[in-house]
Amino acid sequence: MPNRSGSGPLPPPQMGEDLISGLPDDVLRAVLVRLGSARAAARTSVLSRRWCRVWVYMAEILLDIGVEARPPAPASFLDAVDGALAGCLAPALERLSIDMFDDPVIPVPAGRVAPWLRFAAERVSGELCLVMHPHPPPDTEEAELELAVCAGAKTIRLSLYSQWRLRLQPAGLFKALTALAISGKMEGSELTTLVCTRCPRLRSLDLSGRLVAVADVSILSDSLRSLSYRVRNTQRLQVVAARLEELTLSASTDDEASIVISAPKVGKLRWLGTYDPRYHRFSDVSRHLSLLVIDTLSLVASLTRQFDEVDVLNLLLFVTVEVGYQSFLDATKKMPKCKTLSVLLFWYHHGLAPVILHLFRSCNSMRKLSLSLHNCGALEHSCPSSCPFCTEDSRRIDNIDLSSLEEVEISSSKISYEELEFVEVLSRCSATILKKLVINYRARATPEAK
Repeated sequence: MPNRSGSGPLPPPQMGEDLISGLPDDVLRAVLVRLGSARAAARTSVLSRRWCRVWVYMAEILLDIGVEARPPAPASFLDAVDGALAGCLAPALERLSIDMFDDPVIPVPAGRVAPWLRFAAERVSGELCLVMHPHPPPDTEEAELELAVCAGAKTIRLSLYSQWRLRLQPAGLFKALTALAISGKMEGSELTTLVCTRCPRLRSLDLSGRLVAVADVSILSDSLRSLSYRVRNTQRLQVVAARLEELTLSASTDDEASIVISAPKVGKLRWLGTYDPRYHRFSDVSRHLSLLVIDTLSLVASLTRQFDEVDVLNLLLFVTVEVGYQSFLDATKKMPKCKTLSVLLFWYHHGLAPVILHLFRSCNSMRKLSLSLHNCGALEHSCPSSCPFCTEDSRRIDNIDLSSLEEVEISSSKISYEELEFVEVLSRCSATILKKLVINYRARATPEAK
């Protein structure tokens, strides 16, 4: 191959010549950041003698078990974490991530993790992420970990073994913290103290797991914008957050937890589990939401009654022989005014048109219907003559007003007669401004067809 002057071929590089050593340190650091894991970074030592010196000043340390590479022996990965932290010479870290989610085999003693948290408290000025596998080895022992105060951290995500109890230090503020996510086990009063008095700038809070014992929890915050609370053993949850905009709650049937919400600016609400107006109270919440997500049919009637208008209403519905068509009718008889109705429907190959026609009657102001069908093929059966889905009244369209409907989108993994029947019925309805009808077919990959 000729050189640029055309005078002849370029000489080949000498065997073993290090062509990277002359690059500036900031270029090498930029390459290391893009490698994505400490294991990949370690392999660069065969390319240049300078990599080993450069990485210790990196502002980001990413230590990931990874699914692509062959996982190391348990001891070697833990040693790699210890070695990386011990060798780090950067005065402050923008990001420290230790991720063991992809390997359930590695048994990690709490004693190995405690120094990692202490290191993070001293060095991290940006993001701290520590993720264990969600299903720890069966021989994992009960232990306690202290959550050292990370005064400079802006984001903290901890996903710990369920056997470990996370303890709060007696004093200290997480002064810079704006986003906190904890999945694990804490004592109720310590959790309340952490959220209410130790995190003055907190904007996003995601809590899951369980309390050490049944207890009350209070979340009182003037800065919080987003809250997700899915913590078992909660006897009473009080939320007072004047600026809260997004709320996700999970109420367990086992706990019968009392929940009181005062959040006048909430616009997005996701309610998972059970809803009982005797125990769950909205003391100061707007009756107009931009989004309401409900994952249980039995909650629809009682929960939607709390709101007059919802821009996007997202429902998960099981309409089965066991639940009964009448139960479905009762639960969805009166629903709030909505612009978009999004339904994830598990159904049994019959009665699709009556179900959707009823939703049209209940939400006749909607502009868009988004319907995702999950066919329970294993339970397919023929309808008896007495089936309420097959009555003439269930298919009436003369009392349906679709003058606001502009778009219908149906997604399914299996084309069926019932879907075609619904499209035919829809064509006979008075939908004067309907602009778009989309049917998406999600083909399932099989050995014969992919």
